[in-house]
Amino acid sequence: MGIKDYLPDFQGALNSFYDERLKTAFDTKSQEYKALLTEHLTNWQNTQNILIAVAVGIFLLLAIAYFWKE
Repeated sequence: MGIKDYLPDFQGALNSFYDERLKTAFDTKSQEYKALLTEHLTNWQNTQNILIAVAVGIFLLLAIAYFWKE
């Protein structure tokens, strides 16, 4: 009989603890974070489109002001 026979089953205890308590928490949190990330990316895409439109508008106004002849 070795020392392993006297020690508790740490691997089994950790696996059951993970399965019972942590697995559902990790799954729900990961789904929440995925939803937040997709929402953030869609908001950023809208913001990026607005910034591009404003930059093009400013460029066109500057081009008109530069080439305007009276």
